[in-house]
Amino acid sequence: MTCPACAHPRVTLVDGTETCSWSEAWRAETEARHVLAMPGKYERREYLRGEEVAGKTVKRGVFQVRGEAACLQLEAQVRKLWEARR
Repeated sequence: MTCPACAHPRVTLVDGTETCSWSEAWRAETEARHVLAMPGKYERREYLRGEEVAGKTVKRGVFQVRGEAACLQLEAQVRKLWEARR
């Protein structure tokens, strides 16, 4: 099935909502799925919060690149997906 507005494929989000595969909601959910697919909690934490050594940022994460609000929003989406999969 395609999106009537843009002819891109339609997808179903974890909450059952149907949306265009080019929508922000789908992008956010696929990023959260990517985070959940990471092998361990340290990798997920590094992706979200970056890495500091001796008080100096050595690897930037979502928090440093997009800000605290975006990081918290992504963390909430990850928790939502994790709960849905349990």
